Amino acid sequence: MKKVALIGLIFGLTALLAAPMAFAQSAASNKAFFASTREGLKLTPVNGQGWSAPVELFNIAEALKTSNVGAVSAILSMEAALWTYNITTDINLGGKSSSSSRAAIKAWVEVDGKKMEPGKVVYADRLQATGLDVNLYCDVTSTIPIYDPITGEEIGFICNVTGDITLELFQRTKNANSFVFFLGPLDPDIHSVKVMAQALIECRSNGEVIDCPKAILDGYKAKTAAAIGKASLLIEEHNNWVAQE
Repeated sequence: MKKVALIGLIFGLTALLAAPMAFAQSAASNKAFFASTREGLKLTPVNGQGWSAPVELFNIAEALKTSNVGAVSAILSMEAALWTYNITTDINLGGKSSSSSRAAIKAWVEVDGKKMEPGKVVYADRLQATGLDVNLYCDVTSTIPIYDPITGEEIGFICNVTGDITLELFQRTKNANSFVFFLGPLDPDIHSVKVMAQALIECRSNGEVIDCPKAILDGYKAKTAAAIGKASLLIEEHNNWVAQE
């Protein structure tokens, strides 16, 4: 179970809000608050089925109150870790083979169940693709016969192998460690705040979705995965906010 620390900020004063402490400030007085977690979260792998089901990072039922012309801004920061690993095999003179692995994390903030602008944001996204093309030839002009040691019959030959093996590697990464969200105007009420996240973990071979492979490379567990480390959330109310047409 995640341990989440919540700190309410009232006109420069701070008070610990981590339930069930009785001395926490009333949400009706909150103009801003801070929440953080130090425990990591590994997101559920998804293969060929799009994004995973949403997971909950923060859930504050009564976070803060807005004024009659109030709005809310939120800064969500997190550590995002991605692993990508794929295997590419090829048959000699069989044409190029390819494989890929992708891991991604996106998150968003909700106030009273409504997504804050700009909606879902990608915090990390990496696509790794490799291509392998094996083109090896036997130089028949310089063959050396091989004889059976018992019958003395020629059973084959040794030749000089020419050609090339081409291995291609491509990586694509996108991440944002911190992002600002906004929503307003809001009704003068006490609002709930949730932070949600999703993961996409997918591996392919020659265009077909496959189960992501695993291996041990130089003592490391190679795999395709996504995880969220430490995360923090800072929410603030804004008075006298008017939307521009």
